[in-house]
Amino acid sequence: MTARSVGRSEVLSELPLAHTSITRPYVSATRGLARWSGMGDQSVRETVAQDGQVSSHGFIWTKTRGTSSATVEEREDMEIRFQSNTRTGHRSTCSKYFSSPLGQEGLEALGDLALKEGRKELLEGNAVTSARIGERAQEALAKGLETLSKLTELNRTTGYGQILGMLDPGIDLWAEIHGETPKNVAVEPLGRRAWHLALLCGLEDAVLSVADIEALLGLSKRGAQALLARMAKANPLLVEKVRQGRSFAYEIRWAQCYRRDGDWYVDACDRDEIRRARAAKDRVIQETSARRGTGAGYIAYLHSTANPKRAEYLATHPLPAGADGAWRALVEAGDELALYEYLVAREAEAGPVPSTPEVLVQEAKGVAPRNPLLGQPAQESLESAVVSTELSAKVAQMRQRMAAGVGR
Repeated sequence: MTARSVGRSEVLSELPLAHTSITRPYVSATRGLARWSGMGDQSVRETVAQDGQVSSHGFIWTKTRGTSSATVEEREDMEIRFQSNTRTGHRSTCSKYFSSPLGQEGLEALGDLALKEGRKELLEGNAVTSARIGERAQEALAKGLETLSKLTELNRTTGYGQILGMLDPGIDLWAEIHGETPKNVAVEPLGRRAWHLALLCGLEDAVLSVADIEALLGLSKRGAQALLARMAKANPLLVEKVRQGRSFAYEIRWAQCYRRDGDWYVDACDRDEIRRARAAKDRVIQETSARRGTGAGYIAYLHSTANPKRAEYLATHPLPAGADGAWRALVEAGDELALYEYLVAREAEAGPVPSTPEVLVQEAKGVAPRNPLLGQPAQESLESAVVSTELSAKVAQMRQRMAAGVGR
């Protein structure tokens, strides 16, 4: 996956999802994938393809992207897999356990990088050649791919597991924040471009020039310079300008700053305050959707100020003249939760809905039920209506018999 992204800035929208599907294949649903990949749920829906199709840049195969439904679980029933170009099958990651799409033999071969004729043969060498990256960038990429080939577990107690955890695109370190920064974020975010560069380097130290960064990430010169400036501002120890001959390069200390054995190690692996904040917002949205999926919740929404067409709805569905005063006051206030709680309380007071009409007939016994919203008794109970119908039929039969007797 990383080798295929060399020099392709346009694939940055699919890389986090592909990385999540490989390292955490158990993550599913639109909002779950958005949180663990550090993306927005709308961006996720725009990135993945239709059911059974491959994304535009070929990194993601969509098993299902959910259906239009009133149930939130069905709407967000999204499942994706990394689309590998090393095999014909669509799903390249196990549905239960983390494993590499190349298999153990492929990992070992990639780790060795097959030294041939005094140079390192990279996986997807055609991508490297087409990107036309320099020798210094090739060395950094080869070292990064060698490290990535050894990341086979997410165990944070091991060095390689900690590296894989640090490369999690959803942690605060790589976040793209729009608006106010969450209060408890102790690490200044470096951004998604920096995550791509760290992934290509395998979180190893590298010395790269602006031109090398341009070639590796597919950026313009101004974009590469802006990325270096942002990284230096976020962590002054991360980037240092060094002279190499008659030109300048930049020493990027990924390992020294973000690996446990580094001289300036910063524990950013478990910093996910941004993801937790987004998860809290998602829970509110899901609870609201679940509430509005009920009868009481939907009625409360229609009468509340949360409904953008509230005025239009009340104009076409005005409250009856004899509406309950408490209900009328709640509708005027427009508080959705208060309206919902009122209706739920009335439902609890009325009791569960009987399974058959006979239960209603037996329980009514001539007592007219009350309308919970109008506060008035109904004009006629169900039992009285049944009795009236039976009485009319018997009177008609008696009249027929009397008429027959008079005729004889």
